Amino acid sequence: MFDSVSTVRHLYPSQPAWAAPDAGSAVTAPAPQGLVDSLRWMLVDEIECGLIVCGGRRQVHFANRAALRELAAERVLRSTDERLQAVGEHAAELDTAVRQAVFKGRRELLRLGHGEDRLLVSVMPLQPADSDETCALLVLGRRRPCSDLGLEMLANAYKLTLAERRVLAGLVQDRAPREIADALGVALSTVRTQISSIRDKLDARSIDGLLIRAAEMPPIASALRMAGGSAAGAGCRHRDNVLPAAA
Repeated sequence: MFDSVSTVRHLYPSQPAWAAPDAGSAVTAPAPQGLVDSLRWMLVDEIECGLIVCGGRRQVHFANRAALRELAAERVLRSTDERLQAVGEHAAELDTAVRQAVFKGRRELLRLGHGEDRLLVSVMPLQPADSDETCALLVLGRRRPCSDLGLEMLANAYKLTLAERRVLAGLVQDRAPREIADALGVALSTVRTQISSIRDKLDARSIDGLLIRAAEMPPIASALRMAGGSAAGAGCRHRDNVLPAAA
């Protein structure tokens, strides 16, 4: 078994320098190894979707910050004695998918949870370089096409009014115009006018087009999560990225 540090180093093997496609030689000088390792850890923690690496018995080797938040919430996934488990009736499906990935190299998409707790999880085999052990990589889907921070930045970029931002947030939450109007205490016609204005500003032909614009937003991690510690301490130690055993 390998720890999370070696896992990430195998996932992102060190290269002496970056080379442009079809270029015959490197175009930049290599960065110090310590900086490279630190950047790799920061990279996986900045990814908005959850990433989990586990063994064939679902023992968790690594989880990025987004995955740790999901596990701590215990809505559809949790960690018990550092083993990954699905909450509810999907436990057997998760176990089978992980084993199929590790021992047979198969990929599968799982549908976990129901309603607002539903979560799509892709499970795929992962064999680090210079290692004979195959693991399972779980990539957790997003329940919404855009985070609150991403939605706010999108609204700023397109100069949406406060009322329009609230309407767009309702649409991203899969609310119908009538539900948005009731929640905001305004007339349905007002919401429809605001939707039309949002569509014009975002150059979208329909509500579906607005959702596509939201889904196109790159993942943006909030700076507030760094308040509890330094960037180096946030993701570079083995125990920081493995959920502790449940009490």
